Amino acid sequence: MRVSTIISAVAALVVTLTVTLLPAGPAAADTALDGCYDSTTAQHQDPAAWFAPGNRQTTWTSPINIIHGDAFRVKAQGSVRIDAWGTTKSIAGELPAAPVAGGWPAPGAPRYALIARVTGGAMWVKKTSRMYGSSSWFPVGTDSDCMLFSSNGDPAPQLVFTFNDNNLGDNGGGAAVVVRQWF
Repeated sequence: MRVSTIISAVAALVVTLTVTLLPAGPAAADTALDGCYDSTTAQHQDPAAWFAPGNRQTTWTSPINIIHGDAFRVKAQGSVRIDAWGTTKSIAGELPAAPVAGGWPAPGAPRYALIARVTGGAMWVKKTSRMYGSSSWFPVGTDSDCMLFSSNGDPAPQLVFTFNDNNLGDNGGGAAVVVRQWF
């Protein structure tokens, strides 16, 4: 057998094994939610953190529309003062969870946590594996994880933030919030 034939056979075997055994590189994100899961660069990210005060609801001022299939991830930091005496809580919230009775906006979510809702459509939240309609508040805390917006063409839906407290009126402090959006 000639040396060149042996070298060619070995080279072909090495190429075949390399293609077969080595893992493929990362796949391109097929959907907005895949982009969030894969932590690819979002098509929109707030250029700087904005402040969500602890004593009211705050609408996120997005420079682009929210449409069906958009994915979001919210990161925040801060603390909220929950009474006039200065008691402060992390925006991650605390357990036990808010009860159904008593006027808590997001029953079942951590008390005093940063929460959000959409004004139209619905939001699926990975960390709870639940879909929340436009009248339902969902937990955000310090990291919402990936969320997916769905809609049947609701006009100009918005993302609104507040805190899971049954008395916002005596609150202070708040959260520095950054929203990322994939579409």
